Amino acid sequence: MDIDILVIGGGHAGIEAASAAARMGRSVVLATQDLSAIGRMSCNPAIGGVAKGQLVREIDALGGLMGRAADVNGIHFRMLNSSRGAAVWGPRAQQDMDAYSRWMRDALERHPGISLLECEVVDLDPVDGAFRLRLSDGRILTAAKVVATTGTFARGRLFRGEEAWDGGRVGEAPSKGLSDSLRRLGLALRRLKTGTPPRLRRDSIDWSLAEPQEGDVRPWPFSILTDSVQNRIRCHIVRTGPPTHDRLREGFARSPLFNGAISGTGPRYCPSIEDKVARFPERDGHQLFLEPEGLENDRIYVNGFSSSLPSDVQDAALRTIPALAGCEVIRYGYAVEYDAVDGTALHPTLEVRGIPGLYLAGQTCGTSGYEEAAAQGLVAGANAALSISGKDPFVPERTSSYIGVLVDDLTSIPLVEPYRLFTSRAEYRLHLRHDNAEARLTPLGRELGLVDDLRWERLVERARACEGLRAGLAARKLEPDRLRGFLESRGESVPESVVRAEAIARRPRVELEDLVAELEFPDLPDRMGILEVESGLRYEGFFLREERDIERVRRLGSKPFPADLDWSSLEGVSIEARQALAKERPLTLARAAKLPGVRPADVAVLMMRIHS
Repeated sequence: MDIDILVIGGGHAGIEAASAAARMGRSVVLATQDLSAIGRMSCNPAIGGVAKGQLVREIDALGGLMGRAADVNGIHFRMLNSSRGAAVWGPRAQQDMDAYSRWMRDALERHPGISLLECEVVDLDPVDGAFRLRLSDGRILTAAKVVATTGTFARGRLFRGEEAWDGGRVGEAPSKGLSDSLRRLGLALRRLKTGTPPRLRRDSIDWSLAEPQEGDVRPWPFSILTDSVQNRIRCHIVRTGPPTHDRLREGFARSPLFNGAISGTGPRYCPSIEDKVARFPERDGHQLFLEPEGLENDRIYVNGFSSSLPSDVQDAALRTIPALAGCEVIRYGYAVEYDAVDGTALHPTLEVRGIPGLYLAGQTCGTSGYEEAAAQGLVAGANAALSISGKDPFVPERTSSYIGVLVDDLTSIPLVEPYRLFTSRAEYRLHLRHDNAEARLTPLGRELGLVDDLRWERLVERARACEGLRAGLAARKLEPDRLRGFLESRGESVPESVVRAEAIARRPRVELEDLVAELEFPDLPDRMGILEVESGLRYEGFFLREERDIERVRRLGSKPFPADLDWSSLEGVSIEARQALAKERPLTLARAAKLPGVRPADVAVLMMRIHS
């Protein structure tokens, strides 16, 4: 066999697929049309966000590359939702996108077990338990397993106003042959759409008219291997207004989004600016974020202004914003339409049903976002390696990771639009915090062969220190006077009698990091470990309830419904849910819970029906 695993595509899914398989001891060839485009950020120059940041932390906990790359090349770090509970905190880092791409290529070139190949795969055929792959130059390769991660390049077509041309990104050719191969193998393809906003020249913006957005004073890194990160730039905020919307509306008749030129479905939660104006006519403005794309280039990404309107319309609309009145556009926004496969055609391992050895990951599977793609790549690459070794597959559970939520949703819910992960999609998000990603997943990664000695030693050290801190907080008794100044300065009442330190740590206006410094606790874990202990104390009661729910779902989820159950007459279940259940007639509660229209309240009723 020439190759153990061939990974097609050098985007975020392909990178993590190749790295995961190689870490598990397999020989990997990553084939991509342009080696200089490895890890390129096609759209937003940032990594992370709400739910997405948790994914990056989980990828890192399993030994992946994205978190380390984001730490090294990050230029503006913020923790989103930090004013709310820790379950919905989302780390996000603006990136020097050129440096990020270079870092990723260098990491793959130095990665044991990975070879890079600049080529286009135009055809693949299953032959005698392996795959025969034909390249555009006529060469033939064979591989035991294939992971296809073609992203927006699968028959990609770009749109801007009346213009339309083939491409995966501006200036880069699409991949056409692979779509034909997948269709010939029996996979149904559908068209999806995404888009990108204009890039402006930095010096053409009047920054005095834009609101500065600083990074966090003490930013959080993504990787357990990173000791600290720093902010190196500012971002800024501006707003559209009625004049902006008027200019945009003037171009609607020329928009491929509205005149039928684009047939693909776009992401509901990341609409274009023209879509926002059309859908929300009552809004007099929309927030835009001006985000530098790097330290050594002069490009500013206009986050929130994704558009496929004609260039002259984009130009006129941008200039109605005071800070952008004299802006120079380096590149106008455009839309991309591409082929995708419904994730229900895949096993939860991301192997194609009916085609053993072929795995898909990334936007190819109907997702949106770098982070979702990278997470799928890791799962697909790991499972390809496990399959070669004859070992049990890696199926991440939705009760223990956002990766599990993503994969489970993707492979069980029919594709309607590009999938994006949210914290609201996770039933047990109190357990799936960014601060405990290593505790949840690194032991599993170690067992699978994804985690190296250094990462494992860091986790063992943190776990030991966290356990020591928990024991110390439980044992330490404090006199009221010892805490008087500390508590009063934070607006907290002073206890009337002796109290244990862990009770003080549970108070909402007390940060554990400050408390342990005040009390001079020895042998502390790192900052992330302290946050993990703090979250565990504050949400302990909720955790216990979630754990009971998780155990009940595990126990009842696989139990079958009665064969003669009349779904249409179920009491206490919503009409929408009854219709979905009557149509699909799921065999188990776990399957019923994944149907569109079946809400958590409906699942609770069904659970009682099974239990009775």
